[in-house]
Amino acid sequence: MKLYLLLVLLIAVALLQACGHSHFSESRLKKHITYLASDELEGRGTQTRGDSLAAIYIADYFKSLGLVPKGENKSWYQPFSFKFNHNPWDTTGKYENTMRSKNVIGFLDNGAKYTVVIGAHYDHMGRGLDSAWIKDKKAYGQIHNGADDNASGVAGILELAHYFVTNGFKEKNNFLFIAFGAEEMHMRGSIAFCEKPTIKLSSINY
Repeated sequence: MKLYLLLVLLIAVALLQACGHSHFSESRLKKHITYLASDELEGRGTQTRGDSLAAIYIADYFKSLGLVPKGENKSWYQPFSFKFNHNPWDTTGKYENTMRSKNVIGFLDNGAKYTVVIGAHYDHMGRGLDSAWIKDKKAYGQIHNGADDNASGVAGILELAHYFVTNGFKEKNNFLFIAFGAEEMHMRGSIAFCEKPTIKLSSINY
C-alpha cells in the first residue's frame, strides 16, 4: 500500500507542476490522501467507523474554506439508505440488507445562473468482508486502503475547492463539491443525489 500511495502522490505532484498554479499544494494533497487511505480508517467501508471519519474530515475541510453546506436541513450531509445484497452474483432479486450512508456537499456561491458539480466518492472496500468482487481469499479481513479508489479523487476535489475559494477570481459558474458515499455499493450516493438533488438539476451545466 505504501508504494502505491507514493506512486499516487508522484502523479499528483507531476500534474500540479504541469499546471503551474501556485494555488495548488503538494503538502495538502499528501495530507488528504495520507489520512483518508490510512489504516486508521480501515478502508472506509460503507457504514463503518472509518467511513464516518472520512465524511467528518471532508465536511470539516469544506467548513474551513467557508463553503455553504448543501446537504439536508442546511447541513453538510445528505443521508440516504438502501437495500443491498452483498453477493453481486445473486440473481434472486432479494435485497434484504438495509444500509446507510451519506453524501458530503459544499457549495461555492458565485451568484451565477449555473453550477458546475465536481465530485468523487470517499468510500472504499473496507476490509473486503462484504465484497464478492475480491477473488483472493487471503485478502478477506485485510485493510483495503484505497489510495487511488478514491482517496486521491477526494483529495482532488478538496484541492480544487481550495483553489476556487482562494484564487482571487470570481468564476462565471457556481461550484457544488460532492463527496459521494456508498459508490462501492453500486453508486448509491450519486443515485441518491440525482433522486433528491439539493439544488435544481436544471441549474447544473456540467
